[in-house]
Amino acid sequence: MQILTRNEANHRAAHLNVSAIDVIVDLRAAANTQVSTYPVTSRLTMSSLEERTFIDIVGQVTDVLVNGTSHDFEDDEDRVWVGDLPVGEPFTLEVRALASFSRSGEGLHRYVDPEDGEVYLYTQFEPNDAHRAWPCIDQPDVKPEWTFHVIAPREWVVSSNGVEVSCEPIQGEALRHDFSATRPLSSYITAIVAGPWAIIDGGTWSGGASDGGHAQLALRLLCRRTLARYLDSDDVFEVTRAGLDFFHERYGVTFPWGSYDQVYVPEYNLGAMENPGCITFNESYISRSTPTFTERQRRANTTLHEMCHMWFGDLATPAWWDDLWLKESFAENQGASAIATATRYAGEWANFAMNRKIWAYAQDQMPTTHPIAADIPDVAAAKTNFDGITYAKGAAVLKQLVAWVGEDAFYEGTRRYFAAHQFGATRLGDLFQALEEASGQKLESWKETWLETSGPSTLYATWSIDAVGAMSEFTLHQGTDSCAGVLRPHRVNVSTWRVAGGALERTHVFDVRIEAESAPIDPDGVLAVPGGVALADLVVINDDDLTYAISRLDEHSTDVALAYIATIDSALTRAVVWASLWNAVRDAELDPRRFITAALGAVGAEREPAIRDRLLLLVSEALSSFLPGSARASVHDEVAATLMRLSTESEERDARRSYTRAFIAEFSARGGAQYEAFIADLAHSGDPDLAWRARRALAARGLTDEARIEQWRAEDGSGEAVRMSVEARASLPSHEARKRAWDAVFSDSLSNDFLSATLSGLQASSWEGESGTERAVEGMRAYWESHTIGMALRYANGVLALGLDVSREGSVEGTVGLLRSWLDANEDAPAQLRRIAIEHLDAFERNVRAQRRWERDQ
Repeated sequence: MQILTRNEANHRAAHLNVSAIDVIVDLRAAANTQVSTYPVTSRLTMSSLEERTFIDIVGQVTDVLVNGTSHDFEDDEDRVWVGDLPVGEPFTLEVRALASFSRSGEGLHRYVDPEDGEVYLYTQFEPNDAHRAWPCIDQPDVKPEWTFHVIAPREWVVSSNGVEVSCEPIQGEALRHDFSATRPLSSYITAIVAGPWAIIDGGTWSGGASDGGHAQLALRLLCRRTLARYLDSDDVFEVTRAGLDFFHERYGVTFPWGSYDQVYVPEYNLGAMENPGCITFNESYISRSTPTFTERQRRANTTLHEMCHMWFGDLATPAWWDDLWLKESFAENQGASAIATATRYAGEWANFAMNRKIWAYAQDQMPTTHPIAADIPDVAAAKTNFDGITYAKGAAVLKQLVAWVGEDAFYEGTRRYFAAHQFGATRLGDLFQALEEASGQKLESWKETWLETSGPSTLYATWSIDAVGAMSEFTLHQGTDSCAGVLRPHRVNVSTWRVAGGALERTHVFDVRIEAESAPIDPDGVLAVPGGVALADLVVINDDDLTYAISRLDEHSTDVALAYIATIDSALTRAVVWASLWNAVRDAELDPRRFITAALGAVGAEREPAIRDRLLLLVSEALSSFLPGSARASVHDEVAATLMRLSTESEERDARRSYTRAFIAEFSARGGAQYEAFIADLAHSGDPDLAWRARRALAARGLTDEARIEQWRAEDGSGEAVRMSVEARASLPSHEARKRAWDAVFSDSLSNDFLSATLSGLQASSWEGESGTERAVEGMRAYWESHTIGMALRYANGVLALGLDVSREGSVEGTVGLLRSWLDANEDAPAQLRRIAIEHLDAFERNVRAQRRWERDQ
């Protein structure tokens, strides 16, 4: 497949004007899985300043017509070149082709539900896969109006970006669904879904923004029929309505897209996609078990993230992927703000600090880090920049921008931005011009230091204690080691805490602005009262999590936090402190055993579900990644015993489920004969989620066999059971099972989801013989160059999800050594594949440093 470059895209956008694209998709044969292609026609209304151009299409082009007359063309892999075009005057260019159904989650994906045999189709395009489904100009700054016509079996439901305006019978047992023309829209957010979808009607939402517009939106949820009874639609509609109110109040432009279908689709490569009017979500947001509060909050986060995109991304679109942050960082930030402000999930900023932001810190400390405003030379580079920097760091930096200019100025700036650029393509300077006008502040320096540099800042405090115990010379410092000497402007809250009555209570909060290496925290000497006592048992840097920086706790604050963190009354403060402690674990400054003990002691009392559930994951990672194997056994006993106790004693349903999941994962990783009966009981429970987790754990430990797994799959019959059985079979610790799994990986017979499931099972197995990983790593380049980027990403990340234990002979060589050798031998490999390998190598080397540090201290 040819890779579209930024230079090619710029040239084409400068010479073409595409005002409309009319697409006809014929899906009459789609239900027959023996048919691999479907007919599609795109008619582009356009003008050109050049006689020759190319249209993007992956498929067999059969005809090209210019102004209705057959025309010569050159089929060049996934481009069709057309010459002798009219120059400087409007014309129509019609391209007819046969496009292929996908099993990789890119283009038009086809899925067969194993429970009832029904076929479902959906599209997924970001950043550059629309031309897998239909001919088009596949780049974000070309924004025509689109009109879709879909011919499908009579009983199927069809949705697209526009509003369905007619549905007429066509030859045979089929209907033609005609949709209204969209407003100007980029190709990567066009969409169709088709199949026997269940529809859940949520009524209408009516409202408008300060532009005087009015929208009356039909709210619908679509999912596979076999999942419909499990979708807790009331919660989704409640969040949807709250979000529409929130964004209309703040953005000043009335929702322009006409409809609001939210579709939960199978085998999805992403969490969701912001196709206006036809938003697609990973169906993992639907649980066959009762979803927990954390799971509903996660879904709410994604729901409002995608809704924000209706403005940031869909209405005003980044002209090229360099400015991907103009949509993803904003959706991440504004989605969290909407959840915390307008829904029952008020602890969302604490969730952000404990989850997404930790992801950003980790990504930003890698050798592959990049500025938020990145340099993206082609669409392959864009694909790998959907990362923790673009999403979570960008969102955190925007939170600092809001703190810096003020919330009122920020939203006034966004209203000016949308008013000036609606339905257009934008760049970094467009937004900052609007923000400067709204705030009255010059933001060039802020933009340069925050958006055009890489690496996290580091903040820490120092002070002196006088003879009577009072604090003085209380100072905030900004370190620069991790961001190449960059000093950034920060506005932060620094708080002091003391232990009183066995609990921490906040004594002071200082609003501090720092732009240089240091700034006074307490210039008025509030803490240095005559005859006072030291009030700072704990000093929290960046309380309320206003900025993006790794905050360091001093030694005494670390000790106090580990002992008393559960008593802090603010969930956001607890999250900030836990994040500080976790960054110290990652940097080998805090013994993982101390972190694990503190987390296990605090988790039972944690009131914020997202913090509780994240702590359980961090405990597992601390044990598996940062402790050497020689120190894991005793800690494993502590973790497993505590989790089993909590899972059996907890009265609250969600908490009990979280502890049980964590216990199953711990058993799967390290076993324990004393727990086998408990796990076996869970494998036969009536809760499908817990039952399959337990079954996979039994398989990984060699405590069940393929026949039993197949029996469980047959008894369940769901699509989820099929996927989980694939993972369970691949994790069986036998030579035969592993050979079969690796053969499947290399056979090219697996869908995207089954590829990931198979690789996950192989890595989870307790097998101690020849792993097969070396062959898989050596084959990364060949796989990358012969598959779609979506499949290649799943393959590379799945193959490199390796364990590491410095205490085990050959472990370091089998990870660090293996990857170093691959990188040395593949210096000319595709840059995106090398980036993935470098990032995994960096993570392994970090783990080695930490494990050796604590191996010496046993």
